[in-house]
Amino acid sequence: MEIMLLFSRNPGVAWSVQKVYDAILSTPKSVQKWLDELVRDGLLEKLSEPAASYRCSTKDNLITQMNELGDLYRTKPVRIIEAIYRRDDNAAQSFADAFKIKTTDQSS
Repeated sequence: MEIMLLFSRNPGVAWSVQKVYDAILSTPKSVQKWLDELVRDGLLEKLSEPAASYRCSTKDNLITQMNELGDLYRTKPVRIIEAIYRRDDNAAQSFADAFKIKTTDQSS
């Protein structure tokens, strides 16, 4: 979340892993992992120049949506975190899953 908000505040800026790390104070390994995931999800673009840098994707109105999310996060951070981690459990499916027959065959 913090990485997305960092990029949306400065959409034209190219960020290296080190610059993102310096801004959010996570671990470089974690920053790299999240940057790669955000690229796979289409939220960031990986640039070849400057080398190994990233910037906010310019798709549709993504920057506007990220800024709106940032506004909500500033005013209602607990709600946003709850929405991120909430499981969408379907009670009927959970009940049905309890009765699934599990195979004991090791070859399958």
